Amino acid sequence: MESRCPVALDPLGADIHAEGSRIRAQGPVAPIELPGGVKAWSVTGHAAAREILADHRFSKDGRRHFDAYVDGTVGEDFPLIGWVLMENMTTAYGADHTRLRKPCSHAFTPRRVEALRPAVEAIATGLLDELAALPAGEPVDLKGLFAHPLPARAICDLFGVPAEARAEMLRGGEVNVDTSISPEEAAANVARWHQEMLDFVDSKRRSPGDDLTSDLVAAQQADSSLLSDDELVGTLHIMLATGTEPVKNLIANAVLALLTHPEQLALVRSGEATWQDVIQETLRVEAPVAHLPFRFPVEDVEIGGVTIPKGEPVLVNYAAIGRDPEMHGADADRFDITRADKESLSFGHAIYRCIGRPLALLEAEIALAALFERFPHLGLAVPAESIAPQGTFIMNGVAELPVLLDARPTTMKAAVVPEVGATWELRDVPVPQPGPGQVLIRVRASGLCHNDLWLTDGHFPFPEFDPVVVGHEAAGDVAAVGPGVTRLKVGDRVGATWVQGTCGTCDYCKLNLPLTGQSGMNCAAPVMSGLTVPGHHAEYITVLADSTVLLPDEVSYVQAAPVLCAGYTSWSALRAADPKPHERVAVLGIGGLGHLALQFSRACGFDTVAITRSPDKHDLARELGAATVVADGAELAAAGGADVILVTGTSYEAATDALQGLRPNGRLVLATIDPEGSFSIGPASPVWAQRQQIIGATHNGLEHLTEALRLVAEGKVDPIVEVFPKERIAEAVALAAKGEVRFRAVVTY
Repeated sequence: MESRCPVALDPLGADIHAEGSRIRAQGPVAPIELPGGVKAWSVTGHAAAREILADHRFSKDGRRHFDAYVDGTVGEDFPLIGWVLMENMTTAYGADHTRLRKPCSHAFTPRRVEALRPAVEAIATGLLDELAALPAGEPVDLKGLFAHPLPARAICDLFGVPAEARAEMLRGGEVNVDTSISPEEAAANVARWHQEMLDFVDSKRRSPGDDLTSDLVAAQQADSSLLSDDELVGTLHIMLATGTEPVKNLIANAVLALLTHPEQLALVRSGEATWQDVIQETLRVEAPVAHLPFRFPVEDVEIGGVTIPKGEPVLVNYAAIGRDPEMHGADADRFDITRADKESLSFGHAIYRCIGRPLALLEAEIALAALFERFPHLGLAVPAESIAPQGTFIMNGVAELPVLLDARPTTMKAAVVPEVGATWELRDVPVPQPGPGQVLIRVRASGLCHNDLWLTDGHFPFPEFDPVVVGHEAAGDVAAVGPGVTRLKVGDRVGATWVQGTCGTCDYCKLNLPLTGQSGMNCAAPVMSGLTVPGHHAEYITVLADSTVLLPDEVSYVQAAPVLCAGYTSWSALRAADPKPHERVAVLGIGGLGHLALQFSRACGFDTVAITRSPDKHDLARELGAATVVADGAELAAAGGADVILVTGTSYEAATDALQGLRPNGRLVLATIDPEGSFSIGPASPVWAQRQQIIGATHNGLEHLTEALRLVAEGKVDPIVEVFPKERIAEAVALAAKGEVRFRAVVTY
């Protein structure tokens, strides 16, 4: 023990967690040095802290058991003297602690606290209304304008503190946890704070109200042995301070953790985690009270492998305890609301467990739920690393929490096609806003379809909207929902596709058919991504909510993108052919669609043939599911033919040739476009006599897209892609146009 070098605590608390790690390196109970050069001990181990918090050999009464204070070695110039001189339940020992705790404990039972819910909700709503009224787009300090006033108003209402006196009465508690002030400032604060409380108590004696302070005054008048004046004032000190400061930090720390871990926030929004999960994990990994003074052993006590001498101050390092790897593993420093064991001691333990815990948990849950519901696009206004700490080693919080109530950008990067035949350009354009029935999607990945290239080259009518952004294979997150949208919520992982909707009034729409690719080709005024409305090669897009599908958790954005058109088309084609278990399926064209069609066929258990004239694709075709590989229709016929031929390449000439290998009663499915060639049935072809069918198939219903994504999620199908960052979009287009991408280009945004 003597060989250990005490860690001198930083009065400014510049890095609470790094300091806690340095202390923990010396053991679960280690020597530290307090301001003023006072020797003390810090408890960083969960097991040791739990033992100390429940051990009756540790007193919190420094007036009796801080030996250096009792013998005069430590005087009233000690910077933390306020924590020694206060007379309340947190500085009492034994029977005195029980006596002082009892008058307030009845107010914080779960039933009484739940009855306060409407009042706390009203406070939260009022504060959020005040925030909403601030000038749009300007940073606001969420700690000062929400996290602090919410618990402050709640606790002051409970104790009957008038509005005009609250700032001064709470200021004393704020100063008391400031470990950077001078001894003179600390002593003056205690004296001023004490007098303010005495004056407040006198006012309640003269004019009692329906509040806890009046109840305490009445209890004292009924039994003078219950509370002295100093003890009553000390009780108010601790109840107002602990009812505000830790809850303020808990709310602010939770908001900061969620804004820097958006994937965790998404879990709450999706219902996979709760606000209590957030609160408990925040209490563990970002304990609102960092290093709480004081406990004093009334005799020498051996804990955690060391002997703490009688009368020496002990601080419980809650910030370090929550991150104890002995309790929470090697990733104890990581914020993870799905962690199975979130146990912490942040509200104390045993007889010193905070009586205000139920109210703190209620306030935090109401605050977080209301805040993120009211401002779903909340974001940090500055980089997280630039947010300054609170400036004390007693508390663990931030000095300010600058946020933007709506952090959505106003401009974004989009791949613009300037004119027919032009090179795609990455430009800054306005972020669209969702209208009725629409959602705004933050695009993470978007596939590059040959239709995009043909549109660029002028094979399709060039879009009339400006700027021209094409594409229809976007996977991303819902960033906002428009009026009337109930099926999706912010944070949902979704995929968007080609045909979004129809006019609803033309002759085709009056047939009331499902939304499919056929809808886009027959409706008089369809909503089609990249053709009639802006497409998906952008950081943000708006689409009709009913045209989207939820992405399985197991499918990444990059995996999902090609499935949203190529996979959707090839799976729809296979479903349209309706092969029977004994039938044979051939796939013509082993490219963006074909390599997926092979896998879909294999996943269904069909005897599968690949038709390709590219020898370099033979081995891969077999890996993807082909039992047989042939070059053309003649070789297919020689190999026994096929009951189903899925045409996934862009040559209708090759499709016509493949008819040679189609068996009687077979189905040839045209699932792609040849912008220059024509499909024909030769005069010698016996299609009519063989009862063969030629079927057209595109996107045949969103349920088919969901099925295709599920096969990817199950690992039965895996799109082969080349990934390009958005800055290389022009390169991706050029390579795809030359057929030098295998098999699908996916652009990340």
